[in-house]
Amino acid sequence: MTETEAKWGRIGPRWRWLIWLTYVTAWTTSLLVPVPSGTWTVEELGLDLKFLIGKTLHVSAYAVLAMLSGWLRVPARYRWLVLFAVMVHGPLTEFLQLFTANRTGSLQDVCLDHLGVALGLLLTWKWWSEPS
Repeated sequence: MTETEAKWGRIGPRWRWLIWLTYVTAWTTSLLVPVPSGTWTVEELGLDLKFLIGKTLHVSAYAVLAMLSGWLRVPARYRWLVLFAVMVHGPLTEFLQLFTANRTGSLQDVCLDHLGVALGLLLTWKWWSEPS
C-alpha cells in the first residue's frame, strides 16, 4: 500500500460521505444556476472556449463523482445503487436545466456525463471491484 492510499484510507466513512455529499451538492448547483449568454471564441482557431470548457468539465466532474463514489466503500451488494444514482444524476440535471434561465438540457451532455462515469470507474476499478 502506498503512502497516499494509506492516507486516504484513514479517512472515516462519515467524512467520506460528507465529502461526497458536498461534491454532489456543489456540482448539482453549478449545473442548475443560470450561466451568462454569449460565446468565448478564439477567432484565429475558430474555437468556442465556452463549449470546449463546458464539455470537458462534464466529463471530468462525472469522473471525479464516480471516483468519490467508489471511495465511499459501500458494501458490494449496494454498490450498484450508488452507481445508479451517479448515472441518473446526469439525465436528471439535464432535464432540470430545461426550466433554468440560459440553460438547455442536452443529450450530448448526458453522453459526456456517462463517459466521465466510465472513466472514473476505470480509474478506481480496484475500489469498485473489491469484496466487502
